[in-house]
Amino acid sequence: MEKNFKIKLSKKFSLYGKFSGSFNQPLFIIVHGFSGNMDEEFYYSATRWFRKHGFSTFRFNLYGYQKDARQLMNCTLKTHSADLDTVVRYFRKRGVKKIFIAGHSFGGLSIFCSYDQDFDGAVLWDPSYKISFTKTAHGFPRGKYIKEINGYLMKWGVNLIIGKAMAEEVDSLPWDSITKNFKVPFKIILAGKGVLKSAKKYLNGTKVKKDLMVIKGATHYFNDQGGMRENIFKASEEWFKKFMKATTG
Repeated sequence: MEKNFKIKLSKKFSLYGKFSGSFNQPLFIIVHGFSGNMDEEFYYSATRWFRKHGFSTFRFNLYGYQKDARQLMNCTLKTHSADLDTVVRYFRKRGVKKIFIAGHSFGGLSIFCSYDQDFDGAVLWDPSYKISFTKTAHGFPRGKYIKEINGYLMKWGVNLIIGKAMAEEVDSLPWDSITKNFKVPFKIILAGKGVLKSAKKYLNGTKVKKDLMVIKGATHYFNDQGGMRENIFKASEEWFKKFMKATTG
């Protein structure tokens, strides 16, 4: 059964999530995609699947409605990555020996930009690649800058406001060399019918163990056929198990 967790990020901010299992088990952490949240069915299904296969699990929100939670318009990718590092440190201090991370979409960038990189393996599910909030990219319209709020209004069905800092940060990312200093073994699982297939370029220029898998017929959320998500969960578990006995760090 999942328990509500609150992790203090600073004097001002806290992070909210749900944990299941024991600190004595290997831990599976899922990082949600851009403008998403931990309660999306995809992420809930992932944690439920890993619980059934011997992992403790943690899913969390990078921003939320709580008074002391972050707001998306005030976040940056650096913020997301720093908060992920705080989550990992929280569980390390409680004795968790093996920590494995999966990130979907923009969540993959949060993993790649981690400063600590204190986890034992990572899988990126259709990770974001060369996206932009200031320009049209992958068919998504660019945002409209609004001076009064110092952010970009994204008309993506549900209107979103992205802070100028994050928009400029994403535009300046060294996309093709972002994994150059990444030291954690990682696997990329791409959606065969998605628009982010060029994300396979993340495999270039890094010497860590890495792997690529393409799910034929899949779009970004891997929900196009029955059993498709179970296939990526199984492939992710098999990747993690390669490093289950390895020494952390």
